[in-house]
Amino acid sequence: MSTAVLERIIEQPVAAKPATVIPIPAAPAGEAKWSDPYPLLPVVIAGAISAVLAGGFIGTVLIWIALRHTGVMAP
Repeated sequence: MSTAVLERIIEQPVAAKPATVIPIPAAPAGEAKWSDPYPLLPVVIAGAISAVLAGGFIGTVLIWIALRHTGVMAP
């Protein structure tokens, strides 16, 4: 069984202090931001390379199975 707990509630006064706003200076007009004209190009190149390697691996496995099936690689 549990016992009741009595706690004294203490109210603290809330100070209505206004928030301070910190201005952020704007970027200089003469400074241009660098942007990549083709941002997904490295992703496409890496995907193409991985697709070629995966296709080559699967192709070699299929060629080994075909050669074994024909009897060329039979022991």
